[in-house]
Amino acid sequence: MSFEDQETLQAFIEESVEHLADIETDLLAIEKDGQVINEERVNKAFRAIHSIKGGAGFVGLDTLQRLAHDAENVLGLVRSRKLVPSPEVVNALLLASD
Repeated sequence: MSFEDQETLQAFIEESVEHLADIETDLLAIEKDGQVINEERVNKAFRAIHSIKGGAGFVGLDTLQRLAHDAENVLGLVRSRKLVPSPEVVNALLLASD
């Protein structure tokens, strides 16, 4: 791996760690809100996961990119009120973020 690739990977990791810290807090709040969907909070978590997905694709982490895409889809269903953020749903999202 070239120096530039290592720097890019390191930048992706640092950015992702910041996003993941916020995602956990947001997901727990989304779960607490239950059926009362706070779109701003869901959008914030969605954007963080979207950023991780894009970065993973850029650095060639295809499995992580697919996992983030799936988590994004789940949050999209929550946002559109097609899926209630039950403890099971949020737990799956938390496991994905872990």
